[in-house]
Amino acid sequence: MNTSDALRLLSAFTSAQWGMVTSRQAKGAGVDGVTLHRLEKAGHLDRVRHGVYAATIAAATEVREEQAAWLMLNAAEPAWKRTPLDPDGGVISHESAARLHRLGELVDDRIVLTTPRRRTSRDPDVCFRVAGLLEDDVTTIDGLPVTTALRTVRDLLAQRIDSSHIATIIQEAVEANLLRLDVLAEHIGPYALRYGVRRPGDGEALLEQLLAGIGTSITQLAHRPTPPRY
Repeated sequence: MNTSDALRLLSAFTSAQWGMVTSRQAKGAGVDGVTLHRLEKAGHLDRVRHGVYAATIAAATEVREEQAAWLMLNAAEPAWKRTPLDPDGGVISHESAARLHRLGELVDDRIVLTTPRRRTSRDPDVCFRVAGLLEDDVTTIDGLPVTTALRTVRDLLAQRIDSSHIATIIQEAVEANLLRLDVLAEHIGPYALRYGVRRPGDGEALLEQLLAGIGTSITQLAHRPTPPRY
């Protein structure tokens, strides 16, 4: 197969998948691994992760690594055919979701995905959590399914992330209109005891305690002017 024919076949994927194609998608389109390697050597493709290539003419974004990891979850299926709660896929979550929402400053040295069933990966940069997500738990950022700010906070509380980091994420999410304090208080009661709140199930008390740790309160945050986000 010549270069132009191979690139034409791959463009059906790269044009709709952030410039990327998986090796399984390529094989299904008739472009084998030898041809992919030849296209890479010729400078037409870059290897993003194992089994994922990007057209060199495609602009790389700051979420390319997450996009590539997500593509590999269901490597043969085109992105445009997948649903946010794809049973064979997953959702960007936890620390990775916080980064994509641009909330807080958590260490994000691995890509975290929540999947509906147990998954394994040889990639040390990818970490899986198993949970059943609902439609209301998921939003879309740069074309990727990502847990909402509310679900992300709940997941991080379940991991016992440092309270000041959680509080900062909550503050920034509220200021960005990604999160409502009253709704959050209704959902975080189960984590009250693990953060030292003496009244089990009291989400409002937990929220007040978390915010007090960074020098603010529910009342102050609720009435604070919203700063512009750039």
